[in-house]
Amino acid sequence: MTSTLRHRLLASAFVLAAAALGFGAAPAMAQKQGGTLTVGLELDILGFDPLKVGVYDTAGNIAASLIFDTLASLDDNGKAQPKLAVSWSSSEDYKTWTYKLRPDVKFQDGTPFNAEAVVWNFNRQKDPKNNCRCAFYVSYINSVEAKDELTVVFNLRDPVVNMPALLVRPDQNSAMQSPSAIQAKGDDYNRNPVGTGPFIMKSWTAGDRMVLERNPNYWNKGHPYLDRIVLRPLPDAQSRFASLLSKETDVVWADEYEADNILRAQKNTALTVHAYVGSGAQVYAFNTKTAPFDDLGVRQALVMALDRPKISQALTNGLARPASNPYGDGSWVKCKDDGALPYDPAKARELIKAYGKPVDFKMLVTATPRGRAVGQVLQQLWKQVGANMEIDQVDQATIVPRAFQRQFQLTPWRIVDLADPDPQMYANFRTGSPVALANYSNPELDKLLEHARVTADMAQRTEDYCAASRLINKEAIWFWTFQNTYYAIAKANVKGIPKQYGGVIDVSEAWLE
Repeated sequence: MTSTLRHRLLASAFVLAAAALGFGAAPAMAQKQGGTLTVGLELDILGFDPLKVGVYDTAGNIAASLIFDTLASLDDNGKAQPKLAVSWSSSEDYKTWTYKLRPDVKFQDGTPFNAEAVVWNFNRQKDPKNNCRCAFYVSYINSVEAKDELTVVFNLRDPVVNMPALLVRPDQNSAMQSPSAIQAKGDDYNRNPVGTGPFIMKSWTAGDRMVLERNPNYWNKGHPYLDRIVLRPLPDAQSRFASLLSKETDVVWADEYEADNILRAQKNTALTVHAYVGSGAQVYAFNTKTAPFDDLGVRQALVMALDRPKISQALTNGLARPASNPYGDGSWVKCKDDGALPYDPAKARELIKAYGKPVDFKMLVTATPRGRAVGQVLQQLWKQVGANMEIDQVDQATIVPRAFQRQFQLTPWRIVDLADPDPQMYANFRTGSPVALANYSNPELDKLLEHARVTADMAQRTEDYCAASRLINKEAIWFWTFQNTYYAIAKANVKGIPKQYGGVIDVSEAWLE
């Protein structure tokens, strides 16, 4: 660790402390109070209790950003800024992080938010008796201590040089939930969440809508601006866009597979398209413990058969940007050599022939027009090199449990773009992780992932992650199709939507012009 880096960290801590004193103090220039905003989500929300749902999906994260707060948040430059914590600092070895909490904050049930509440949230996730899938994502934390009412100390298993950036996502790990409400409601808490956030859940009809109303006792005075937010699950992309045109919704989630809708919206002066280039990728995982994917040559052949620009044109009118590694253009990890296998259908046919047996397998796809389209395009490309893929259409909500239970040969997945690649890379590729879907173990890969999370040298971390990419690409345990690009299409009078980190449309600070 260099002294320059250390001084920079300390300076940042002082800046954060100063910024915290004025949080929310700036005048609300053009922001207007009042009104109802309706948001069209990609999926229905499964719930909020980490012990029940394990990991939040994008729809869950969007709702969580309204009900809960996190210790920190990301600004438009991707830097961690104060939220429930007003400042933080680390020990010299980055294995101890101390957070100072915001005073006079209460949960929506009137109980105090304090250091004990933070400790309780993390201990509940980490308790082995609870067997929560969420625990892996905070396995780097050894223990959490309440030093006093407003001081929390995280004792880490290994050095983590960027811990504040790991606690910004409104997810199953970082969303601060009311211990009193969880204990009082028991199993009912999953559908009756209580946080410190700007909105309180008033009603929830599964498959139809969730209604959230302004928290009158929100700690950030003058916020939020809206009186009410309605979240509607609209899994069909065309239905979502139609709801916007008919004014049934004000904002809808979208991605590059909805290229026609995005292009139409860009030409419509009554609409605004918010786009964000992410740091992750759309990916597929081979189950390397099942035939034919226990054979390296077969896996490599299928990857070499992929013409990504052609796939992008077929599925997204060329809007999707091909990916060859887990990081994406929005990441600080930039690889001169990521080890990507070339598009080489002739070589793919040779490898399939060398296997000596029919290459027959099933691929999970969602039972949606998009899922079927993706499956059909890949099916044709693989057929051209001698591989026979059967499309296995399943409900979108079953993809995650099927993946975690390893009930697949080939499954779609997504590398979520976070402020740092460590959580995703460690979870997806470290031996023994419940999220290491490929059922693959490699000591060299484990060593790279372990080293990347403990060094403060950003150049060395970049090389570790690029070396990991080269190894993953060589072994073809996962393959990447497109980089993550996130979209929100909104009425032009909807203001205050920030960057969509991880695909989360955060409308907690939105207002209507």
